[in-house]
Formats: sequence, structure tokens, C-alpha cells
Amino acid sequence: MAAIAIWLLPGLFLLLLPVLLVSCLVTVAKHGLLVLKTSVVRIWLSEKGWYIECRDRRQVGPLTLSPATHLGSYSVRLSFVTGRQRRHVLITPNMVGREAFRKLQVYLRWAPSKQVAPLVPS
Repeated sequence: MAAIAIWLLPGLFLLLLPVLLVSCLVTVAKHGLLVLKTSVVRIWLSEKGWYIECRDRRQVGPLTLSPATHLGSYSVRLSFVTGRQRRHVLITPNMVGREAFRKLQVYLRWAPSKQVAPLVPS
């Protein structure tokens, strides 16, 4: 029945059908990545190093920030190394807010040591 309905559709729609299917698959994949138990919900830097909290409340760390970290205008890719494992986290301004994103960019660009939290003068 569905094959007959598709056969009767105009030719232009049949050309757009693959685009529609790919966009649906991308949407499902993005949602699936967000609900995984290992998806990252929080990142912070302490005196001991970087830490990640996953959706299942598991905390991973301390991690070492890799030189493969990339700073861009619209995103920051944090690359972490633990032993032989690598973990990449993509951060955009929409995720953390423009001001927090700007501060992260400034810190990653200019901090002398990116492995420990900066000392805050009292």
C-alpha cells in the first residue's frame, strides 16, 4: 500500500525523499547520543585536573587536556587523555551561555597551565 502511495507522488517529492530520510536518521542519532549513559553533562577543572560527569552520575578524572584541543569561533573541542584512552567533548555557546563560552576560550588560549584550576586571589 505504501509503495503504491509513493509511486503516485509527484517526481519532485521522490527526488527529495532521500534528503528527508537522511535528516530523520541524523535527528534520531543526535537524540540517541544525548540519552546515552556515557554522554557528558558536566565538565570542571579542579586543583587535581579536569573532570567529567556522565549522564549516569559517574565521574571520570582527573584527565589531562591534550594538545589536540581545538579553539574555534563557534565551538571548542576539548580533547582529554587518560592512559591510552582519548575523549573529545564539543562545546558551543548555546550549551553554556555566551559569557561562559568566552571565558573558556580566553582561559584555554592564555592560561600558562591548562591542567590545574587557576588560583583565585582572596
